[in-house]
Amino acid sequence: MTEDTIQDPLLQLLVEQGVITGEQAIDVQSEHDESGKPIRSIVIDLGLIREDDLLDMVAAFLGTQVINLPAQDIPVEVIRSVPASVARMYNVVPVSVTDTSVELATYDMVSTQTMDELMFVLTCDVSFLLARADDVKACINQFYGDDSDAVNDMLSTLEGVDDTEELQLGDETDEKGIEEAAGSTPVIRFVNLVLYQAVNDRASDIHLEPFEKEFRIRYRVDGALYEMAPPPRRLALPLISRIKVMSGLNIAERRLPQDGRIQLSIGGRSIDLRVSTLPTQFGESVVLRVLDQSNVQLSVENLGMPDDVYEKFTGDIVKPNGIVIVTGPTGSGKTTTLYSGLKRVNTIDRKLLTAEEPVEYNIEGIMQVPVKESTGNTFANVLRAFLRQDPDIIMVGEIRDIETAQIAVQASLTGHLVFSTLHTNDAAGAVTRLIDMGIEPFLIASTLEAVLGQRLVRTICDQCKTPYEPDDDVLDMLGLTPSDISGRSFFYGSGCSYCNDTGYHGRRGLYEYLSVTESVRQMINDRKPTIVIRDQAVTQGMTTMRQHGIQCLLDGYTTVDEVIKYT
Repeated sequence: MTEDTIQDPLLQLLVEQGVITGEQAIDVQSEHDESGKPIRSIVIDLGLIREDDLLDMVAAFLGTQVINLPAQDIPVEVIRSVPASVARMYNVVPVSVTDTSVELATYDMVSTQTMDELMFVLTCDVSFLLARADDVKACINQFYGDDSDAVNDMLSTLEGVDDTEELQLGDETDEKGIEEAAGSTPVIRFVNLVLYQAVNDRASDIHLEPFEKEFRIRYRVDGALYEMAPPPRRLALPLISRIKVMSGLNIAERRLPQDGRIQLSIGGRSIDLRVSTLPTQFGESVVLRVLDQSNVQLSVENLGMPDDVYEKFTGDIVKPNGIVIVTGPTGSGKTTTLYSGLKRVNTIDRKLLTAEEPVEYNIEGIMQVPVKESTGNTFANVLRAFLRQDPDIIMVGEIRDIETAQIAVQASLTGHLVFSTLHTNDAAGAVTRLIDMGIEPFLIASTLEAVLGQRLVRTICDQCKTPYEPDDDVLDMLGLTPSDISGRSFFYGSGCSYCNDTGYHGRRGLYEYLSVTESVRQMINDRKPTIVIRDQAVTQGMTTMRQHGIQCLLDGYTTVDEVIKYT
């Protein structure tokens, strides 16, 4: 990255004003790209400029002024001129309003795109004043209540829209009508609110599901699905069409699955959404995968591995050749583990290439190639091309077939280190899976270095963590005796507002690490079954996922239900 490539207008302004150098701007931009943290927060946290000085500079640039927001006496009718969902989505507070315009207080530099969006959803001209970030956020919470109020407020607005103004289900062939309904102000506001709340609740996925008599919207938070207040069934088509418009999909095509992507800024955070549509009996089901750069800390230290697993993993990923596989079901954090490993070995003296479907997070310094089967850009074809690109380390998003597996083995034998994932229940099962694909056991034995098996379990909410004494039945299920736990308490979350009454907040990994030693290699050559290889790994010191789960139980991180469910 060079000074010429700095795109952010705030960084450009800081460089022009001589507040920071071009080199500092590049560093700030890199941190923003990695963490998703807003530029203004980074420059203030690093002490490069005080918040008040930054506000004065941005105000002068925009031709406006800085105000003391708490000192403003803002009438109720002014507050009502901006819906709660808009205020929260764009971090703005209305200060004054006329018949044709509204004056908004905010704390960041306003892009022309944001200005255009606000003018559209508010259907009037907008102008801006600057205020301190804490003051703006405090006023939003004071004037607009909590998030559930915003949802209910938006649903009542949608319910109140006259049926004649909205699209009827009988008009599904009217493409122009669908597009107009998808672009209507209430629909845009509601979609913005759904996206805002999902990000705010740390959701990993958003599900929009049309049924015969209802339209459900559900969020997946910490691996579990929760339903939000459902909008009217008749709005399924315009709401889903709005998502398709935002992701550049064909809104007229409702018979075939489609995939797209949305990039947007929500509450000052850079968010990537992967969109997948699926035609069903009662309309299209849409799932959005939320990729929040600020929520993902791509470092091996942050994965929560036990010390022995951490030492073995960090040792194996710097080997000159071989195959390291991460295994587990969908949504178990395999990709995050591999990205963290890649980031660890991403040095100037190594060439790294990845083949992914799709590329989830951009990592500076790594050549990342999106796999697309429909264009013939398969894992196998991309891997073949990789071997002509002089790489040191290759990551294959997933070994799905014998062709991909054979090229991965070939790459390893020709002096490359290969990272990949497999869908198996445990670490030892990866060996059997590769043999079932058709790879010769002697090739697996000579190339496989290690298999990391993992699961994600929900962690108990710190705010409502409650101890209890487990009974004998619970201990029997875990294979424990009272003496094993030495009188220590187990914990559960009683439920509170911080965790939305779930008792859980966040997730952590459970791991087991199978190092391919000489004895394991011999067993692979002899085509020994999974259970025999697993027992040998345990004999040579492997801690199983169940054992790691029990340790997390005793340390008070998670609950019995989670450990039994996932191990």
